[in-house]
Amino acid sequence: MPEITAKLRKIIWRSLENDYTIAAFQTETGSEIIATGDIFTPAKGITYQMTGKWEEHHKYGEQFKIETYCVQEPVAAGSIAIYLEKHIKGVGPVLAKLLIEKYGKHTISILKNAPERVSNENKGISYDLALKISEQLQEGDKRQDVLIQIEGIFSKVKGLPGRLAVDLLNIYGLTTFEVVKSNPYVLTGMHRVGFILADRVAMACGVRPDDPERIKAGIIYVIKQTMQETGDVWLAPGTIAESLMNLISGVRQFDIISSFHGLIEDKILVKHKGLVTLVNYAADEDTIANCIVRFLL
Repeated sequence: MPEITAKLRKIIWRSLENDYTIAAFQTETGSEIIATGDIFTPAKGITYQMTGKWEEHHKYGEQFKIETYCVQEPVAAGSIAIYLEKHIKGVGPVLAKLLIEKYGKHTISILKNAPERVSNENKGISYDLALKISEQLQEGDKRQDVLIQIEGIFSKVKGLPGRLAVDLLNIYGLTTFEVVKSNPYVLTGMHRVGFILADRVAMACGVRPDDPERIKAGIIYVIKQTMQETGDVWLAPGTIAESLMNLISGVRQFDIISSFHGLIEDKILVKHKGLVTLVNYAADEDTIANCIVRFLL
């Protein structure tokens, strides 16, 4: 996969709804390229190391489609100032200028690794502020590492939403990779990710075909899908098991029945007269029935 290191020169267009960005970059050789993709809080003057692929746009010509990226520590004074002002809370133009005048190209490294030194050498910067600046810079590095890890998994599965990794990072923070790795079916709670896509991610993560979490997620999916297609809320466990075995391979009816018990104990499913459904579906049905009774009375 091609890799490009370039400085963001100009933001041409950015979506108001997500992180999708079209921008002009200046490469290390001085040439300009147009790149597109999800960039979290892009800033002019910042250097990005990007991987992706070249695509030919029918109207605008050759463009680089960004798959993954990480921000490189700026070394030029102007770039450092932009980076601090844009990404670090508590640092404005005046403080950024003061720090750069004192530490030069080593500013980022010193702020990140030596907060006590920063507070001792600069009047008006308390240790608490220096520590918060240090923590933000370190967290920025960790966020990049997490994005790289999670995109590594997602690259094995086609059809996932482009900004899924960023959305997950905003919800689960630095634990995102561990959360997805331990239970990929949390992805079913994300926009435009259903059971089928989450199951492909699970397989890419090495989840066993008979893993209980896979079966539980599959049971919930079958109930929701059946309700949407037929309107049936209550289903026989045997019907659900048959549908699930037709949907995914490597599961046995015995394992599915065992998972029913677990979902009922966890109060995710409820059982009535030999049929089961989701607890919230049962509650909604009761509410509708009560409203009809009150209307008729």
